[in-house]
Amino acid sequence: MNVPNDSTGEVALAKRRDDDGNLFYESRLTPVADGRTKVLHVKSGSVIPIVFIPGIMGSNLKHKKTDVPVWRPPNKGLNLADILGIVAALATWGFRGPRQRQELLRASDLTVDHGGPINVKGAGISRETARTRGWGSVLRDSYNPIMALMQSRLAALMSDGEIGPWWRDEAMAQPTSYGAESELPPLAHDDMRAAAAHDYDVWCAGYNWLQSNRDSAKDVRRYIDDTVLEHYRRQGLVAEKVILVTHSMGGLVARALVELEGYDRILGVIHGVQPATGAPAIYHHMRAGYEGVEQLILGSNAAEVTAVVANSLGALELCPSSDHRDGKPWLFLQNSDGSVACDHEGRPHAYPRDGNPYEEIYKNPSWFGMVPKANERYLNLSDDAEIIEDSARKTFHDNLSLVERFHKEIGGRYHPQTYIHYGADRGMHSWQDIVWRGNIDKFLTPGLLWDDENGAYRSSESDPRQNDLQKVLLTPAEGEGDGTVPAVSGGAAASSGVRASFKHGVSSAGYDHQSSFNDPRARWATLFSIIRIAIAE
Repeated sequence: MNVPNDSTGEVALAKRRDDDGNLFYESRLTPVADGRTKVLHVKSGSVIPIVFIPGIMGSNLKHKKTDVPVWRPPNKGLNLADILGIVAALATWGFRGPRQRQELLRASDLTVDHGGPINVKGAGISRETARTRGWGSVLRDSYNPIMALMQSRLAALMSDGEIGPWWRDEAMAQPTSYGAESELPPLAHDDMRAAAAHDYDVWCAGYNWLQSNRDSAKDVRRYIDDTVLEHYRRQGLVAEKVILVTHSMGGLVARALVELEGYDRILGVIHGVQPATGAPAIYHHMRAGYEGVEQLILGSNAAEVTAVVANSLGALELCPSSDHRDGKPWLFLQNSDGSVACDHEGRPHAYPRDGNPYEEIYKNPSWFGMVPKANERYLNLSDDAEIIEDSARKTFHDNLSLVERFHKEIGGRYHPQTYIHYGADRGMHSWQDIVWRGNIDKFLTPGLLWDDENGAYRSSESDPRQNDLQKVLLTPAEGEGDGTVPAVSGGAAASSGVRASFKHGVSSAGYDHQSSFNDPRARWATLFSIIRIAIAE
């Protein structure tokens, strides 16, 4: 072995992590003649926990009293456990009607289930450590990969005193190459070194998505204080604030945590595909059910979806708010030729007309309301003889008033260190507008209507031989977005003073809403934003 001539130099010992994520250093034997000083690059003990908050239906739920799993969305692996999970999910939901779904998915009966399957591939930590950090509380296929990626790449910011390979080769690219909507300075070597002064551990905060996001924010606050930060206090490490990374409805939870809870232990927030002003898709699902294979578990018609969603404040808070599209209409009644129908006063049937979707759409018992008079029977399917449809409708309206209050309290407000990314691919067919199209005149006069609860209405006067002449249909989704959240909502925060927004899918293919964090552009934007937040203070 050649001995360096400079015996006054230094040798930085390689830093590694064991299966539990603990740091250790690898020493190397050198010849006696090698007099260089062995150096350990030791940080100050400062840790910045990354807390991931999933979207609606992305957290596993169990019954509070029995601990029996109630909601574990199936993963798509080919192993026996995943196959059995799919079979179990279909057995649980595939043959259950509105009443059973309403009984099973009652917010007050459920809590987070941390016992779900975990994937730590590439994370550099053990399965046990990941479970301790909450990774088993969420849908594995959608969320564990991005958590593992954040864990591994943030652990490799520096290697042997040098910037890690991925950060050197890819992270310091121009942000506009990854969808930034405004000119941003790229990350520099000094940024990398400043960020590397901290360690990063990735945690996950599953929550009861059936309850109000206001209540979920309280639960997440307790989780951060009593579990995440307490973990480092017990170890004698410095961890004072966290960075939140959210998916979909998790963004509403984070905003409630900041604005309604006034929680000040947050360095910054990264929102992925957040329905910032709501998503018209929730209306579609309550009137027509879900589409494709999702309907087997989430509900195939208005009855199955309404029975659950109408009683879930969390789900109802996904309805478009009064500032969605700046209050402009998004629900249209169109004639067969595509023109907007008008009432007897000549006013177009374009809602909300007066900027109030809560009264004009959600509480409206008309045939085009979110829960028309005929569907009131699904609001409460209990056997309680004292429950009548009028009281069920009142409870539903009371819930909507709480939703309106929630929307107003968080509307347009964000943590000062907020970054967002969202999909804007027209080919993903997102519900930007909801359109009923057909022979509208037959449906604007009193009379009996027949609703198939899958997006088709027929007048009772229709001649079966000419059925199409007196029918209205919900048209397919056509707007740009990610298949669930339209771009006008996903990007709404960009005009609210956030630090940066990344728009994906304009000049190239976008991504599906649920799997957005599996896209390399969304991942790059997330890691870039973490560094920017970490070095902001």
